Amino acid sequence: MLKNKFHSPIQQNLDYIKKQIKDGAKVLEIGPGFDPFEKATHFCGWTQEESSRLKNYSVADVSSDRLPYADKEFDFVYCRHVIEDLWNPTHCLNEISRVAKEGYIETPSALCELTKDVDGGKDVPWRGYNHHRYIVWNDGDTLHIIPKFPIVEHIKFEEKKLQGFLDNPFNWCTFYHFKDQVNYKLYHMGRDADFVMFDGSYLKILQQGMNKSLDESMKRMRTIGVV
Repeated sequence: MLKNKFHSPIQQNLDYIKKQIKDGAKVLEIGPGFDPFEKATHFCGWTQEESSRLKNYSVADVSSDRLPYADKEFDFVYCRHVIEDLWNPTHCLNEISRVAKEGYIETPSALCELTKDVDGGKDVPWRGYNHHRYIVWNDGDTLHIIPKFPIVEHIKFEEKKLQGFLDNPFNWCTFYHFKDQVNYKLYHMGRDADFVMFDGSYLKILQQGMNKSLDESMKRMRTIGVV
């Protein structure tokens, strides 16, 4: 069982992001949820509840709709814990590239999505968050995205070791900053594609993702000066 669960934004990281945004910048948040980004001037999402309490809010299905904004309209786009939920994340990423000059994307880390007891509740038996469709990590300037198939519940990991890594809140997240364009790699299943399910190649990619999650979390901590 995890000692602590870090579902909220990490304050040191949030403070660092806000410092990167100039005063007076036009800032879009995609998927604000219950904790909107303080520096956002505009919001985009898909719920009437959000639109009832947030100003400059546009409704769009970010998996399929063209966002109702001009090319490079925003100085900065902030998108936290959205991409992993979408049925078509690459459409959203392409639209972010179109409307943003710069931005920040955050998702749960690959390590987080493959560890038990991460979701809300106590001693949760499944891996990661039960409603997420994708596992996401970054490697340098590229986001890596792979489907989260049910087989992850049957893979044997060193559970205590994984949970031990999550004592550090920075290991819960994938941190991705971009300028001009979001670079991404979507993994496809198939005999002539990135992996198949019967030869261990899917597990190998997941293991690479977890290792990169740890590497990039340490880089992030160094970047914002917490180590």
